[in-house]
Amino acid sequence: MAKLSITLKIAGTSYPFPDIERADEEVYRHAEREVNRLFGENAHPALLPKDRLALAALHLAMENVSLRSNRSPEPELDKLTQVEKQMNDYLHSIEKK
Repeated sequence: MAKLSITLKIAGTSYPFPDIERADEEVYRHAEREVNRLFGENAHPALLPKDRLALAALHLAMENVSLRSNRSPEPELDKLTQVEKQMNDYLHSIEKK
């Protein structure tokens, strides 16, 4: 894979990422936009920028934890079971010929 260098600007500060996979660039860009969106949503005169970033990080971590705990393999297992049954039915039909 090709590597590239990008710079992300988060909460007004630039951060270089000198060696990422080209295929991952859009994920980095999307994450940059999401953090900056959350940073902006936490704008309040009493909050320092570091506090706003902490709240953005907390929000994203809570989403991540929620996704992990709610992720169930059931749909994938059901689909695999269905495919296995179809394959077995097909193989049995061939054996009968």
